[in-house]
Amino acid sequence: MQLTSTITVVAVMSIALTATGASRALPAPARTAFSSLRDSTRATDPLTGLPLDPETACRTPVCIQYHTPNDPVKMPDAMWCKSKMQGDFYSITGSTKVSSVVAWYGSHLPGFKRTHAYASGRSDDTFYNSAGTLFVLVMGNPAQDGVDLGTYSVTYYRVQPGLSEKSIIGLNRQQRVCP
Repeated sequence: MQLTSTITVVAVMSIALTATGASRALPAPARTAFSSLRDSTRATDPLTGLPLDPETACRTPVCIQYHTPNDPVKMPDAMWCKSKMQGDFYSITGSTKVSSVVAWYGSHLPGFKRTHAYASGRSDDTFYNSAGTLFVLVMGNPAQDGVDLGTYSVTYYRVQPGLSEKSIIGLNRQQRVCP
């Protein structure tokens, strides 16, 4: 419905411009819901302060209507290996490939290590700091192992006290490994 309305508006504007003899050179485009959305997206996750991939911006009509381009969904606090975990969840809309999102985080999280796993029918890539207190999980859409489909979500975690590397790798594999 939204796409049909947009196409109709563009077609009517084109006909009107042609009928009035308007020049082909048009002024800069007016601010749209999407440009407003792009201008109001967060650059960092509020829980961790880590950079946010621009692909976390929700582009659905509901997000645009309520001006929530990439506000996180706060996950319930949880315990993992005697550590308190807090999380911010971001849905990725569209078909952005996992490899593209993983590459973005690889270049924007200097000093972070990365672990990859395939669990519950999805690829899971986790970037984590050396203290084990901050990590970012990139989860793919359901697919066979090794297939580079779209990204399902990105989740940011803050953990206190920090987890060991073994625990983080276990978590990425959806296995509890507590030293």
